[in-house]
This record gives sequence, C-alpha cells and structure tokens, in this order.
Amino acid sequence: MHVAEEILNRLSDAPDQDALWLCMTQIIHGLGFKCFSYVDVRQLPLHDEALPFYQTSVRSDFVETYVSMGLLGYDPVVTRAASSNVAFTWADCLEFDPRVRRRAGPKGRAWQVMGLAKDHGYTQGFAMPLHAVDHRGHPASALLSLYWTEAPEEMDHAVPFWLKLAAATYHERLLHFRGLPQTPAEAPPTLTDREREILVWACRGKTRSETADILNITERTVEYHFDNAMRKLGVHNKFHAIAVAVQSRLIAP
Repeated sequence: MHVAEEILNRLSDAPDQDALWLCMTQIIHGLGFKCFSYVDVRQLPLHDEALPFYQTSVRSDFVETYVSMGLLGYDPVVTRAASSNVAFTWADCLEFDPRVRRRAGPKGRAWQVMGLAKDHGYTQGFAMPLHAVDHRGHPASALLSLYWTEAPEEMDHAVPFWLKLAAATYHERLLHFRGLPQTPAEAPPTLTDREREILVWACRGKTRSETADILNITERTVEYHFDNAMRKLGVHNKFHAIAVAVQSRLIAP
C-alpha cells in the first residue's frame, strides 16, 4: 500500500482523540520534526482573553512562558495561518526571517515570539493552515505547526506531498471528536430577506444612507431592519451583528 494511503487510513481509523494524537506524533517524528502544535485559530486572544483549544508537544517551559506573556494573539505564524491557505515556513514571516536586521530598542510581541522560540532551541518550523467545518456546520480554522531544532545550515528536510492531506485529515477527525460530547446545535435565528440584505450591505461598507438608496427604502426603514436583526442575533451593536451573521453563515459577504 502506498505510504500516503497508509498514513491517511491510520488517521481516519483512530478510535478516539488520544489515538489520533499518538498517530500524528509518530508521523511527525518519522519526518524528522521534534514536536508539533495544533491551535484553533478561529478567535485569537488578546490581553486576558481565554485561550482557544490547542494541543502541543513542545517543551512545557516554552508553553508556560509563551502563555504567561500572552503571545498567542500576536504570534506571526498563528495570525498568518488564520488568513492563509498555503503552507509556509517560519522564515516566510518577517519576524522569523534571518536575513532581516533586528532594530534596536524594545521588541514588539511578534518579535518576542521569535526570540523565545530560539531560546528554547526551536530554530525553524513548517506551518499548515487548516480549514474545514465543525459539527455545527460553522467554518473551523486551525494551524498545525511543526518544529525543527537543528541549526539552520544543518536542516535538510523534504516535506512530503501527503503531509498537508494528513494534517487536513487530522483536523477533520479532531473536529469530529471534539463535537461528539456536545448537545445538538440550536438552529440559527431566522432572518428575513430584508434583514439579510441590510447586513450584507453593511458588511460591504455601505452607510445607512447608501443602503437606503440601493434598496430604495428610507433610512429609518434600514435602521428598523438592523435593530430587528440585532435582536434576533442577541447582540447590541452593528459590527457584532455582522460578525455573528457571517460566522453563523446567515450571510455571505
């Protein structure tokens, strides 16, 4: 059997989350990576917000420092993965590019991530953005980041073509296992056609006046439908209404 088929079958047949983790650990070690991290990147925390779901096999002292410094929401590898489809190395991020001269003075948090990684022996990595849908049918994005510890001049790792397929399978299976204990999802609120139209035009940057002209209605009517949409969505401002509507797949901007 071809190695890619064998790998994908092993991931697909994992009976639970622990077995899935063990399988991926064996895969990445077999490719010469030291460790890996999986991070849900749907909402990245800033300041004292709660951490998203994550798994990691990196050094515990690295994780403790990284978390205590609140670096996740500022990590250039993580933020790039949240809005990208293409796999990349850490060096593709400006803060990790060895050719870039470091400016003097205090470093921003993105630069601190790079320094912390090097201080703990992680010299380079390979990141794969992963996009699927969760058990509720909502978009679910994550990052699988693989770590090297060799000196840059000693690294000679070929990344096989099937690794991205394996990562995508891991992501989909993990979403499945994470969704199993959850209660059935509540149906999203029902918006009228006009309420959806109002939200879409607002998402596209139109003002209340411009939306009224486009739909050939009054500004007061625009406001009326926006208020109804916010009430149904359980939010208290228009920006949050747009975000919830997009996330709930009620509108497609």
